[in-house]
Amino acid sequence: MVGFRIGIFLLALVINPVFGLDIYTKSEMTVENGTNVRLSCTFKSNQIVGSHLTAFWTFRPGTGGQDFNVLHYSMGKPTIIHNRVTWDGNINKNDVSIIINNVNFKDNGTYTCNVFNDPDFSQFGAKIRLIVVEQGSLPKTGGKIAGAVIGATAGLLLIIGIVFFVKRKEEDRRNAYIGSPIPHSRWEPKSEILLSSLVNQPENSTVAVRRSPFKNLCTLVSIQPAAWMEEKPQSLLS
Repeated sequence: MVGFRIGIFLLALVINPVFGLDIYTKSEMTVENGTNVRLSCTFKSNQIVGSHLTAFWTFRPGTGGQDFNVLHYSMGKPTIIHNRVTWDGNINKNDVSIIINNVNFKDNGTYTCNVFNDPDFSQFGAKIRLIVVEQGSLPKTGGKIAGAVIGATAGLLLIIGIVFFVKRKEEDRRNAYIGSPIPHSRWEPKSEILLSSLVNQPENSTVAVRRSPFKNLCTLVSIQPAAWMEEKPQSLLS
């Protein structure tokens, strides 16, 4: 009965070659011997998906030979052909996936997912190459994920610490600048240097060097009459 339905399906592909259906699977999967593997297969159709949808999976051994039917879905229910294959699809989500339980080395080969949603179909189906290896051969993905999470967290904490340190240093520098007293500008006799022998200045005048109250500013130099230097400058606010 199943062979008859598949024959009708293949005949429909020849009579009505309308390619309006896309099927999506992984191209290759590697699994360990003795585990369960889910062969995911989804599709996209231009037509409404309903009970008339037909899907079937075939298997060709890695050693070669003809294809074998492992599962057939039609009239809203799956028909299991291989005793270790389980239906895991959901037609409402355009999913016709299957699970192979307790895989062994005989399961090495190519699995093909075919879907027919009248009048849409895929001409060649979607193929998955399954590779079965010894247990313990594959790296533990959980350890890799945990290591990546720990590394990312440590890096983030380091960045936060550096930003906090730089910001704190900037605040301390700003507070120190604002809180430091600025001395009143005034002429100090000790800072006045007579440079009459070095500078060509007018007669009866002196060169006065005034220290700036602000750090890193250049010294102020002015040439003043000698008589004016005898008096201290008056405050502008007095």
